[in-house]
Amino acid sequence: MTRVLRFPRLSAASCVAALVCAFARDWCVAQGLENWALVLLFAVVLLLAACLVLISCRFFVDSHGVGVGFLLRVRRVNWEDVSALGLLCCNTRRPYLYGMYRGQTDFLHLLHSAPRCGYWGFVVPASRRLIRALATHCPFEVDLSPIQHDKPEGRMRLLWQQPALHSLLLLPVMLATFTTCALMLLRGGSSTLTWAVGVDTVIAFFMFICGLSLAQRIETSLLTCPRVGEHGVRAGRGLYLTWDNVRLGYVHRIGRMSGMFMLSQPLSVICRRGCPPLYCLSMPDVRSLVLAYVTYCPHAPQQFDVHGTFRT
Repeated sequence: MTRVLRFPRLSAASCVAALVCAFARDWCVAQGLENWALVLLFAVVLLLAACLVLISCRFFVDSHGVGVGFLLRVRRVNWEDVSALGLLCCNTRRPYLYGMYRGQTDFLHLLHSAPRCGYWGFVVPASRRLIRALATHCPFEVDLSPIQHDKPEGRMRLLWQQPALHSLLLLPVMLATFTTCALMLLRGGSSTLTWAVGVDTVIAFFMFICGLSLAQRIETSLLTCPRVGEHGVRAGRGLYLTWDNVRLGYVHRIGRMSGMFMLSQPLSVICRRGCPPLYCLSMPDVRSLVLAYVTYCPHAPQQFDVHGTFRT
């Protein structure tokens, strides 16, 4: 059986943060800063708990099938029940492995739900170890050829209005969250009660996680600013697709939020085994982007259909 981490970067970052806090606590003990040493001790405990959760969240591959979940609770699916399996490159140049279970054919719902895994399927980072495991254990043929990336051609226009507005709305909330985190740490460092130090540290920890989540949303909105031109489309400085390779454009709206997917293969090819490496662009729903898709893409329908919410 081959096991790979579902969140390798977060796992490594949490382990490094725990080590840094442990060394900082030892320095505070040596300097006689007892309150700050206690704060860092609680921080180390919380980070170690986060490390345990992230490290135990894994993806399993063996001769019987695949599994997703934690060490004590794993959802196992036989190879016969995996109806679609292939490589995916979405926005960035990092490859992912996607799979859909039998009876589930809504690939766009899978994209919308990633990185969560559920009854519909899974999306996990495709490391070299995972690709070797698939080549060894998978009973059916899967196209695991390296993903090739096209280079941008011609001049491209940046459609920054909507992503920039979204970032400006989230920026003050993120700053307020990090400020609250710092104030709670200062309060914990000056407190003389052990339980008060623990409570302040826990609150600061969760506020820091919320701030990181908001920062990640801001980064995503800025990095996925659409760039369009006569030859192709690009998600910020990430993945580039020529209009000839865009086989499907899909506008997804849920509540007051909307986004647009551009796929390099039609859904009839994606929702089966042996699909070629798939390229996907997930970008904000901008009118200029929809107009460029209808104008330049040779595979775009004459009447573009805007779909509604996904069914869960």
